[in-house]
This record gives sequence, structure tokens and C-alpha cells, in this order.
Amino acid sequence: AVSTHYKKPTKVFKLGIRSCSVAPRNTHRLVAEVKEKLEKEQNSLPLGKYGRDDDQMILWFLKDRKYSVEDAVSKLTKAIRWRKEFGVSKLSEESVKRAAETGKAYLHNYLDSRGRAVLVVEASKHFPGVRNIS
Repeated sequence: AVSTHYKKPTKVFKLGIRSCSVAPRNTHRLVAEVKEKLEKEQNSLPLGKYGRDDDQMILWFLKDRKYSVEDAVSKLTKAIRWRKEFGVSKLSEESVKRAAETGKAYLHNYLDSRGRAVLVVEASKHFPGVRNIS
């Protein structure tokens, strides 16, 4: 015979979920901390929009690193250096147009699941040593 008797649990557990996407109340202080660390440790990084003193960009990196000042400083430093080395500030509509005309990439006919444009890159048409963005 098979028993179909169900036993009720004897202990009740309460679980809580904490969202990491909720910003702490002191975000302005965290942004100031990141700025101070960058000024002391990375003062050769550029200033201005997308630089080491760009409040909005700093806040974005803080959110991305779950409000860890150390992690945000590290990732932000790498990002600013990459932008400088790659020459992001030299990109123009004309340089992007020339790159698009190579056929290496094209816009897909459909949007992604969030309604954003999809860029398809054909790796076989990419030659890393051949690049002129200016």
C-alpha cells in the first residue's frame, strides 16, 4: 500500500532578497571617492566628458561594479585608457561610414528581444592590422 499522507513542515524559514540594482543613499559620496582616488592614483587620465571627472560615467561604473569604489576605479581606469588608445574621440560619422562600406558588418533586418538594432559582424572580412579611423 502506498501512503498518501502529507506531513506539514515543522519549521518556517523566511528568506529575503536584496536587490543590488537599488542605489545606496550616498552615491554622491561614492562618486567623490572615485574622483579622489583617480586624481591621486591616475592623474594622467584626461578630464572632461568621458574623463576621470565625469560624474555620470563614474556613477555608471559604480553601478556596474555594485558600488565598489575599488572595482569601479579599476574598471574605469581601463576604460578611459582604452578610449584614448583606440582613438574614440577621433571617430566621426565619415570614418564610421567608410568602415561600414567595407561590408565587414551590417544592420540586421530585425531588432533584438529588447527592441534594439542588431549589428552583424562578419569576422572573415576583418583584417586586424588594416585599420584607418581618421
